[in-house]
This record gives sequence, C-alpha cells and structure tokens, in this order.
Amino acid sequence: MQAATGHDIGFAPNHSGFGLFGNVSLCVPIRYRYDLGSDLNWPAIDGLPSGLMSLFDMMNFCLREFALGLRALSYDTLSVQEKIQEGAFAKITDAERRRIEHNLEFGVARYCRQLNLESAVKRLERTFRALRSTNDQTYETIEGELITLYEAIEDDLKTEYFYHYPREKALLVVKNSEWTPTFRAFPSQAKPEAERGIDCYGLGHNVACIFHMMRVAELGMRALARERKVTFPHRPLEWAEWENVINLIDTKAKAASADMTRGPALDAARAFYTAAIAQLRAFKETRNRIMHMRGGFDELDARRAMTQVRDFMNGLSVKIGEKTRAPIRRWP
Repeated sequence: MQAATGHDIGFAPNHSGFGLFGNVSLCVPIRYRYDLGSDLNWPAIDGLPSGLMSLFDMMNFCLREFALGLRALSYDTLSVQEKIQEGAFAKITDAERRRIEHNLEFGVARYCRQLNLESAVKRLERTFRALRSTNDQTYETIEGELITLYEAIEDDLKTEYFYHYPREKALLVVKNSEWTPTFRAFPSQAKPEAERGIDCYGLGHNVACIFHMMRVAELGMRALARERKVTFPHRPLEWAEWENVINLIDTKAKAASADMTRGPALDAARAFYTAAIAQLRAFKETRNRIMHMRGGFDELDARRAMTQVRDFMNGLSVKIGEKTRAPIRRWP
C-alpha cells in the first residue's frame, strides 16, 4: 500500500471488492466472501448478521470497507476545509462534487444501508441532494453537510452493541462436540436447549445456564420413563412431578432386572438404571432450588451442571433417545 499524499483519495470497484484509488490502493473482501470457511450460519436482521461471531468475521463482513469509507469521508472533509481557506464563498467544482458523491456512494452509503444506520441513511439523502443540486454550492455548504453526516454515522454506530465472550467460554459455545451423542439421540429438543444453556454460561448468566440444563435433564428423564413404560392415570407424563416419575422409574427398573440371571447383562442393566436414577435425584434438588429461588449459583455451579447433565444425557444416549417407546432388549 502506498502512502497517501494530500487528500487525493477515492473508491473504485475492482475484482475483489472496493479499493481506494489515487495515491492509495487497497483490496478488501466483498460481502459474500465474509464467511468463507466459517462453520457459523448467522441469522440476518435487516441485512446485518446477528448472534455469535468472531472478531475476524466482524471485520471481514464489511467493517474494513466501512472504515475505509469513513476515512475517505474524513479526507474529503479536510479537502473541502482547505478550499475554504482559499475563499469562504468559493464555489465547489463539478469534479469535486462528482468525486465526493462517488466516494460517499461506494464507500459510505452502501454500508450505512447494509448496517441499517437509519439516521445516517436519512442524512445521506440530504447530502446527495446538496451535491446534485443545480444551484451553485459553496465549499462551506458542503463542509457543513459532510460534518453533519459524519456525526450522524457516529451517533448510529454508538447504538450497535456487541458482547465479547471470554475466549475459553466462546470455545464451549462454538465447539460443543462433547455433546454429540446427546444431540444425535435427542436432536429436536435437547440440542437447542443445551445450546441455549451453554450460551448463557458464555454470557455469564449462571442461573439461566442451570435452568436450561435442568430442562435438558427432564427430557432425559421423560425418555427413561417412556422406556420403562411409566404412566399416570389422570395426567400426561409431562405434567407429573419429578419425585413421582423418578420413583416409578426406580420401581420398574428394579422389577425389570429382578428376573435376569447373574452375569454381564444384569450388571450392565443395574449400572445403567442405578446411575441414571441417582443423577436424576441430584438434578431434582438443583431444579427445586432454581425454580423456587433457594440460594444463588455461581460460575462453578453452572459449569458443574453443564458437565453433569452432559454426562447424564450422553450415558442415556447409548441406549435410548427421544423416539424410544419400548424397553431396552439387549444388555450390555
């Protein structure tokens, strides 16, 4: 990149996006290339991606081009101010009008629209009208337009907020491969619920994280109840209390293993049900504390809940899933 001299700076299209022409030559990525190689699928809100993204992704989306556009706007403002020093009422030349309009259109306006900067877009309309006016415009008039435009952009940018995940937590949010068995066995509900819980942990919302994890654990409890044919005469399984569901699972699990002969199959069945029931009883106490606001929870509690629920669900996933409706037939 060559160093800029004076204020000879502008935007021109090239094969890979928009670069500066004149004394500066830059090549920046255009929008459709911003996420090449990314595993993230961002939901778009008015053309602006939202959700979890890296600093690199943010820069590659359009921030680099937009920063260049703002730089060109600053240069154009300085250039106009220099002309004013020559004479406050000097008329702006057609060449200067076209250059400023071109830089605003390709370096600023397209990104203000893309980022949905409402005040800036409205201010741009006024600025373009002034530049395209058939009346003679002075450099002083155009200076006022450019300064006001820059201030409008600044005001809009101050209303866009981003949360910076701590790096270790961000990796948990992006790379949750340790949950793979659970997500395969319980894809429709447990997967999105667990991802919300992990995201809450990343955001520092420890109570919300544990809340979502208890919802994941309940999905596992229901699957285990259906495998053991647990039913209630006057209400669906989803409306039953945890204590009653766990007790019936325990009773039916013991009955199922009572007729089994000693050997690897019996050991496997007992280990599976005993571990699952013990974990469910521990989760029930945590759930009651969460739902009835009994005490607080810190980051360690949230991390422990994530780990324990993940291990519980992964353990269940070896034998059952969200579609399970029949007893397990083969052990181990």
